[in-house]
Amino acid sequence: MTSRLLLLPLLASVAWAVLAVCHTAAAQSAPAAGRFELSESVQLDRVDNAVLVQLERVRMMLAQRQWEDVVETLRQLVQTGDDKLVAVNQWRYVTLREYCNMQLAALPPEALSLYRQRVDPAAERWYREAVAAGDERGLLSVIQQALASSWGDDALLALGEMALERGDYAAARWHFERIIPQPPAADGAPAWPGYPDTNLDLAAVRARLVLTSILEGSFQRATEELAEFKRLHPQATGRLGGREVNLANALAEMLAQSAAWPQAPPPDDWVTFAGCETRNGFRAEAVDPSEVAWRVALPKVRPPLAATSAVAEPADSPLSYHPLLWKDLVIWVGQTQVGAVRLEDGKPAWGNSAIIYRDPLDGSTVDLANPRDTLGAARFTATIHDGRLYARLGWAVTGSPPESSLAVGKGYLICLDLAAEGRLLWKIMPDEGFAFEGAPLVQGDNVYVAMRRSDVRPQAHVACFDARSGKQRWRQFVCGADTPAQGVFYESTHQLLTLHGRTIYYNTNLGAVAALSAEEGRIVWLTLYPRQRHGDLWQPAPHWWRQLTPCLYHRGTLYVAPADSPSLFAIDASTGMILWQTGSQLEDAVHLLGAARQRVIASGRRLYWVGAGPEDGGRIKHVWPDGPARPGFGRGIIAGDCVLFPAREKLPDRTVDRIYVFDLNTAELKKTIDLAFRGKPPVSAGNLLVAGGRLVIATDDELICLRGARQ
Repeated sequence: MTSRLLLLPLLASVAWAVLAVCHTAAAQSAPAAGRFELSESVQLDRVDNAVLVQLERVRMMLAQRQWEDVVETLRQLVQTGDDKLVAVNQWRYVTLREYCNMQLAALPPEALSLYRQRVDPAAERWYREAVAAGDERGLLSVIQQALASSWGDDALLALGEMALERGDYAAARWHFERIIPQPPAADGAPAWPGYPDTNLDLAAVRARLVLTSILEGSFQRATEELAEFKRLHPQATGRLGGREVNLANALAEMLAQSAAWPQAPPPDDWVTFAGCETRNGFRAEAVDPSEVAWRVALPKVRPPLAATSAVAEPADSPLSYHPLLWKDLVIWVGQTQVGAVRLEDGKPAWGNSAIIYRDPLDGSTVDLANPRDTLGAARFTATIHDGRLYARLGWAVTGSPPESSLAVGKGYLICLDLAAEGRLLWKIMPDEGFAFEGAPLVQGDNVYVAMRRSDVRPQAHVACFDARSGKQRWRQFVCGADTPAQGVFYESTHQLLTLHGRTIYYNTNLGAVAALSAEEGRIVWLTLYPRQRHGDLWQPAPHWWRQLTPCLYHRGTLYVAPADSPSLFAIDASTGMILWQTGSQLEDAVHLLGAARQRVIASGRRLYWVGAGPEDGGRIKHVWPDGPARPGFGRGIIAGDCVLFPAREKLPDRTVDRIYVFDLNTAELKKTIDLAFRGKPPVSAGNLLVAGGRLVIATDDELICLRGARQ
């Protein structure tokens, strides 16, 4: 074993030298050698041809009004429980079962009556048993197996009440909205998986929608819903707050009072990338940094192949570190180690060393972290949940050329017990052909992580592991597509999942965004988007630097900035419908900092306020700077109703690093913080974390903590 380990650095050095010579020769001899063209198609787990034939027969039978055959065929397809995908339109896919339920709900009255004669007895039994037992799973079964039955709307109402009671406002809204009749799509095809003809009191259902928005804090939406309610049901009465009231008046009074309700503060800790599992974290406190409190050195990261340009970071030295805050500790991960220091003074969290975990092979693998001819830089993220830290360490390569002779190792997942000073609980290596992407997310006893499989086309998967043992519970294929590597270069990707309620959201950067059931792993919906199919590896378009743009979830909407598109998309989180998309004016937005108050804050070389309301449709409300300068340098943060934007500006005689502080609502510049004068050596800009009145900056080679001016 010892002799093998000694040989690895030598073999790798020889291989890198050969690759570097080949790359240089290719670049010099043919400028077009870096051009790539991606296939238009995206590989999905679609239903097979036999099912497509049956669905085509259903369409023919519908035209011929053969109701019994239509009903029986759709019933049989629902009962198969097939979760493979069917296209609702050019861009959106749902499971076969959901698609058939949509078809059944769209049947004409005489055919719907025939269907209900066959399924109502079983649906009623399922519904009554579930209600009696308070069984949410049983109610979901009614919807999945018999949505269009006479009991489907009752099940939706009960599910909405359960979700509202536990504070899952997005799920409550989704269940209530499905009861309300929707206008048909422009092409007449069913696109909304709703209930066809409820006999429930629609005033009561719409009142619940207004109440849901008020409790969620979505006051603009509540105002619009209340106006619609007053138009449709001005005299409706019902019980609210334990008494019989005029619903419109009572809801208006509640909405007026809600402005004074105390808002739940953000969590004190910052426990994953972007702060929380919805990737929409905020810091409650503002910060006014003065002098350096402490500094901790970090290993530099090898630059990616296309290091001739970069967005919001140095081309030759990526800003790859994203520290976390847990209790009074600042914690970071790197390629082969995990570190933890006290926020107060930068001293080691435990013992004499800041490193709480080190790869046992450190010293032999550290130089093998990324082959030189790799697209994408190594990135380092982690997640802390219930006192445990979860991270991907080891090799950053997630895709290799099929014919490569260079032995590339694997990244792996670790789980450390922070209550036991970072003791290793388990370590997981991926199956052959698979690679772990970024850090996992955790819910209960489930650990969810994005995975990539090397194939003719790279494939995106999501896997679930047991949080206690590390044993795999399930793994779900999502999609596959070409990437700019084209099977010629190595790739280093770091896709992160987003989690809200019981749904996982995944921006694959492979032409698709997907929602998956956190419990079972089945795909709920999958939405394609137009990919950028052409480019140049040596001069990549800015959007290809979006390595850390997981879906940002905010009150029922996903905001997505895929690496393979210059656009920013807003997607309905319940259905996968694209609500709006921008043009290419945001192609350098490589960070989604947060969403609030009908705005999405994005940054790259510049800082953007993007209108998220229905009337804005992704229109840029503000941009800074509005001139030719492009100073963005690192990932900013939203703190104390302010946006902190790190910047590096080249002046005629020197380079100046600053942090610009803007008002979150008005985009007004409130303060400029010059970093060079905060310490010696000068403080650099980088990825920001606000913690306890202090500002932590992760540069390319150190963590720097600035104490507040009032401390």
